[in-house]
Amino acid sequence: MKKMKATSLAVIAMVMACSVVTASVAADNSSSGAQNTQQVAIQSSPEYQETEEQFRKYQEAFDRRDAKALASFYAEDVDYIDQDGVKVKGQGEMEKLFTENFQANPGAKIAIAIEEMRQLTPDVRVNRGVATVTPRDGTAESTRYEAILVRKGDRWQISQLTQTAAPAPSASSQLEALKWLIGNWENKDAGQTVESKVEWAGDENFLVRTFKVRGEAETDGWEIVGWDPDRQQIRSWIFDSNGGFGESSWSYDDGHWLIRASNVLPDGSRSTAENVLTKVDDNQFTWESRNRTVDGGSQPPVSEVVVHRTTSIPQPASSH
Repeated sequence: MKKMKATSLAVIAMVMACSVVTASVAADNSSSGAQNTQQVAIQSSPEYQETEEQFRKYQEAFDRRDAKALASFYAEDVDYIDQDGVKVKGQGEMEKLFTENFQANPGAKIAIAIEEMRQLTPDVRVNRGVATVTPRDGTAESTRYEAILVRKGDRWQISQLTQTAAPAPSASSQLEALKWLIGNWENKDAGQTVESKVEWAGDENFLVRTFKVRGEAETDGWEIVGWDPDRQQIRSWIFDSNGGFGESSWSYDDGHWLIRASNVLPDGSRSTAENVLTKVDDNQFTWESRNRTVDGGSQPPVSEVVVHRTTSIPQPASSH
């Protein structure tokens, strides 16, 4: 029997999850707004919520590499077809696949982007999306999947799972949720002015922010925002003219961007913070900083400030 690719293993191991969604789920009212609204609706649905507990148990079995327990999540007569057209029939054969592939593909990581979840009948659901798997060697691969789940008594089992080839999401597409930041911005607070400019770079695979801080403590700086295909998240790297630098991870939650920052200050001390960026509308957003530390010692938070756009929203070039 042919062994599954790392992609196949991870998809059948995670298709029950319905809980790992890419950072494109954002409260953006631009062209990606309809997609983002759909993603939020998926997460809020009773079907999604009901799946959470079952996924938790499934994930526990996967983490302890329990092939028999994992196979129990599949119907006795399950049909599985991978992206190469290889077919597997039955719960027992799925258990064999898990056993073989846990040995052949250790350390694989998965990110699932759910595109659709539908309740076809009271006892049948369909879940569609894209899975991106990064095995230990770091070579990412994506597949598109469709899973049919059938109610068996008081639980849901996978009755049919089909995979097809799909391109990995581009870095540019992952940053669509932040493109509203492009332009010039300014905020004034307590005798200090911060001026920022955000623009595309690298064939629109990165956002670059340049900033100037004017007031009691003056500095210039640069921040690069990009998509990390290994960690499957938006990250940023910042540098200031005084010699400080740092990195951050971005995640979207309930209308806010949570930016977890870790920095090295010019004197060699280390700081951390959880910064919160919230879009108010196309011309303003708020920013605040919580849970701040320097060399492990607590620091006072920075209260919410309002940042205003100082230039008009960039318009796409007209075609002739």
